[in-house]
Amino acid sequence: MLAACAAPTTDVNMQFAAKSDAAQYRRVAVLPFDGDGGLEATRDFESMLASVQYEGKPYFKVVDSTTLQNVLNQQSLRQSALSSQPNAAKVGKLLGVDALYSGTALVMPTALSYSTESRVVCPDKKGGKCHDIKVPCTTRSVGFKLVPRLVEVSRGQVVYSEAKVGSASSYWCADSGAEISEQILLRDAVNDAFGQVREDVAPYEKAISVRYKTDDAAVNPASRDTFKGALEFAKAGRFDRACTIWSQLAPANPASLSVAYDLAVCEEVNGRLANALARYQQIDQRLTKPDDDVNASLARVTNALAQRSALKADAGKGSQRKPANPVSVQ
Repeated sequence: MLAACAAPTTDVNMQFAAKSDAAQYRRVAVLPFDGDGGLEATRDFESMLASVQYEGKPYFKVVDSTTLQNVLNQQSLRQSALSSQPNAAKVGKLLGVDALYSGTALVMPTALSYSTESRVVCPDKKGGKCHDIKVPCTTRSVGFKLVPRLVEVSRGQVVYSEAKVGSASSYWCADSGAEISEQILLRDAVNDAFGQVREDVAPYEKAISVRYKTDDAAVNPASRDTFKGALEFAKAGRFDRACTIWSQLAPANPASLSVAYDLAVCEEVNGRLANALARYQQIDQRLTKPDDDVNASLARVTNALAQRSALKADAGKGSQRKPANPVSVQ
């Protein structure tokens, strides 16, 4: 029989609602960021918002930088004047947006630290004694600080501002490891900081590891080879085939927790969360003692359904905001 301790998994993309109310402001513009990393951060921030998708459509309506500059020119305002919240709110109303992003982006000083590692060196000649040597090693650390700020246009008030610090490092020794350039590390640190902000201000996805069961103890002997084949399809990422097989096995194997549980996983993998939760609950009612996989699945799918509801609520609040009447810009 298959070992019950084997616990293969599959990744399921789960949608999460933004961690702040910033996601409710869906018509936005991005003002220039301050700081030595401001120029690139402004472009990256605008691109990040424009790339967010929800139900196959752009989540944000982002005013492009050309339109923003045209409004500034019409109002005879310099970009530096937008650091004033009243000025920013005025421009936001002219653009017809709900809120304006601005902020600061700082490249933090690179830090180098030094250490040593021990190596054992043995001479080639016979009878020679081995001895220890010290090899110099280096750690290079790079940081990037991103402090976005979101101003609600209608009230001229800051509704979101968080400091996020991204970091990246490399470690190498004189005889091993590879030195990673400062430029590559900085890009990684920037991505780290933006990833943190992304989860704050917009809906996002994460791959969640979901276990499926392989124990065939309660599977009808005549069905075990077929059950094993379904597991092979699942391990290969072919849940379309695995789920079909498990569904075919279910009528002849009503006592098998594995078959019932794996069918619930199929519902979850295919995004039918309400069906998945119902199946997990039915399995839970059959148990005479707690099952770790079932407990984890109940919690995971309940949370996924809550996140889905929160996403719809955020999207609904954003769509209900009445846009200001924008000026016509040439």
